[in-house]
Amino acid sequence: MRHRGEVTVFLTMILVSIMTLLLVVVESARETGARLYLRMAADSSMDSVMAQYHRGLWENYRILGLETGEKERLEQEFGDFFAPYAEAENWYPVTLVDTDRKDAVMLTEGQGAYFEQEILDYMKFGLIDMIWDSMDENGAREMLSQFKDAEGINGCSVRYEGHTREAVRVEAALEKINGRLEEQRQNWEQGKRCLDDLDGSGLIRRAESMIKILKKLPSLVTAYEKRADRLNEALKESRQDFESREDLSDGSREALREEFAQYKTYTEKDGQRRMEIGALREKSQENILFLENIIREAEDVMDYIDSWEPDDEDDEMDEEALWAPVRSHFSRYSMLSLGMEFGVKDKEKEGWLERIGDLASKGILELVLPEGTVVSGRSLKLNGFPSKERTPGNPAGEGKRNLGVQTLLDRLLVSEYGIRYFSAFKPEPPSFYQLEYILYGKEKDRENLEASVLRLTALRQGMNLAHILRDPVKREEARSLAIVIAGGTGMAPLAAVLSFFIMTVWALGEALADVRCLLEGGKVPLVKSSSQWKLDLQGLLDLGAKGRLPDGIGKGEKEEDGLDHKGYLRLMLFGGYSEERVYRMMDVIQTELRTEQPDFCMAGCTCMVEMEAEFCGKPVFFSGGSWKDRQKIRMAVSGSYLDDE
Repeated sequence: MRHRGEVTVFLTMILVSIMTLLLVVVESARETGARLYLRMAADSSMDSVMAQYHRGLWENYRILGLETGEKERLEQEFGDFFAPYAEAENWYPVTLVDTDRKDAVMLTEGQGAYFEQEILDYMKFGLIDMIWDSMDENGAREMLSQFKDAEGINGCSVRYEGHTREAVRVEAALEKINGRLEEQRQNWEQGKRCLDDLDGSGLIRRAESMIKILKKLPSLVTAYEKRADRLNEALKESRQDFESREDLSDGSREALREEFAQYKTYTEKDGQRRMEIGALREKSQENILFLENIIREAEDVMDYIDSWEPDDEDDEMDEEALWAPVRSHFSRYSMLSLGMEFGVKDKEKEGWLERIGDLASKGILELVLPEGTVVSGRSLKLNGFPSKERTPGNPAGEGKRNLGVQTLLDRLLVSEYGIRYFSAFKPEPPSFYQLEYILYGKEKDRENLEASVLRLTALRQGMNLAHILRDPVKREEARSLAIVIAGGTGMAPLAAVLSFFIMTVWALGEALADVRCLLEGGKVPLVKSSSQWKLDLQGLLDLGAKGRLPDGIGKGEKEEDGLDHKGYLRLMLFGGYSEERVYRMMDVIQTELRTEQPDFCMAGCTCMVEMEAEFCGKPVFFSGGSWKDRQKIRMAVSGSYLDDE
């Protein structure tokens, strides 16, 4: 019996078509899911790679960095972390075909911007105990303005302190001239006595001595003029520098302009003296000719006396009459003198003040370090360190987004980070002066400490001088001492110049006391009141005379208000912020971590990785022919420790 199969075949074909459609739809959905699964698996694998950050770097410095090693190492680690996803029995069978690390950004790249960004990302959550009064941009700008004002005042005062010293040298040159003129007068008086004693040989010796003295006068006048010229030229340069400075506040600028005007008064007064002193050249030559004639006259008289023979026994020589013309001529000698006030009368006090400046520039550590301090003798070998290996380049984030320090507030945050995570000088025991190295970058601890103390002293000197300039009582005290040193009101121009010199040295002496207080663990207000001032003028003179701060000054003083040593280092980090100092932070981190891991290198730590992986999936429900090419998927994956906001 035969059966017809048209309907069965038709239904079978329909069923096959429906099943094919369903399987294609399901496979398409599975492939979409597989891509999502691959993205999740790849991102998770990359996260696992980045989770291998250096533990010591994070625990000690809150910096995330992945030691990468060779390029293949990251690729291998990525494959190892992806393996569990490939081996999972699920609807998404997949194989990792290839991995290629496209880029790895090291912490030391980008001119330090990546390292800065990690600091900023962390410091957003670490601001609770910040000591700054204002944490906004305006507060940071005001703090920077105070710092720059102190630097500007100190820079000007140092220059004009040198001009005061040169003015004293000008006065010393006048004193040398006057000393020769005084020798001339003494020899002339001795010559008169020789004439009174009818001693012709003595007269000639005195006249010859006077000639030698007069011949030296032109060179002394020239030396004086050269010193005066150098002072005038230096003052012109300093005036130009002062007027062009942009780091001075209006109040400081006006106070300094008033003081600096005294130097102009002094040079104008010296200009009047210079005409009289310059005339000594011609007058000395005239007097030399005059004395040579006197010598010839004296020799003629002596020859006559030696050759005289009496006509008879009763003849007597009248030597008094013979020497009378010479005496008359010699008495008409035009005595050269300085008809002006000049010189520093109290050289001892002036010398003490100059000595203070010399003490501060040479051997300052012995002046300010606490008793019994042993200075670290550590020396760094910086070859291969980030600060030595860095090369100029484009800032990070070009074409993407800005990274690193962009605002004053950012600078403030990085400076605060430096204070929190790096150590500074302590009296004992000696240790690596990390912050001092970051600030000054010298290989020896002692050199860094000395540079830090000098810089801190200069900052405090600027702030202290600003205080003196605002305090009329202290300015008057300085002027009174200047008049005493100059020798009275007749030397008013020199006294005015010495007055500013005294104020500058006074500010320096107070700064030395401030720094000693800071190094002993005390606090010093950034801007002082009169009641917080430590050193009076007598104490200042004692410092110059004895070469040490008076007992009790700067020792054991505990101000409740003000900044401690680290607070001032924070200010110097903030005020003098630079890329170089950021790299020195990396130097310190590398140095410290190498005590536990000798081969640790900041340049080998990455903060961002970009990779490209190729996967091959396998169809489950429907292949549709050659499936291998269609199932290949290339996917970019990246990992970063930087905040994406």
